[in-house]
Amino acid sequence: MLRIAAAGMLALTLLAPKVHAASPEPAGKMMFVKPVALRGTLGAEQVQVNLRAKAEFEDGIEGDYFIFGSSHRVLLAGEIEGEEFFLEESVNGTDVSGQWEGKMAGDMISGEWQSVDGKLSKPFQLRVVRPGKSPRP
Repeated sequence: MLRIAAAGMLALTLLAPKVHAASPEPAGKMMFVKPVALRGTLGAEQVQVNLRAKAEFEDGIEGDYFIFGSSHRVLLAGEIEGEEFFLEESVNGTDVSGQWEGKMAGDMISGEWQSVDGKLSKPFQLRVVRPGKSPRP
């Protein structure tokens, strides 16, 4: 009986690393397991972006942002694949009003924001300021 149990444990030990290596979560996505606040610039304006994983983790991330000095929040939803970062925003909660596309590097996300019609674009640069729920402006 002990031999069978030992053989079973050995088999599990040999198989476990293969199972883990086959489906690791991307490091970028793991940043948003808990809510995260990021601060930085969108063009010339100071912003705070609050992001978290959607209820179904594999469905991406969601959140909002505000421009300092304004109490209006713009909704965000999107995806992270590896280092690539893509969000759509909605000013009214229904229609897409802009897109954020960038790359993650450590605790930084930088890239370009573009209006939905493509006529206006602004660089953005964000840095994680703290994990957890952020205060209202």
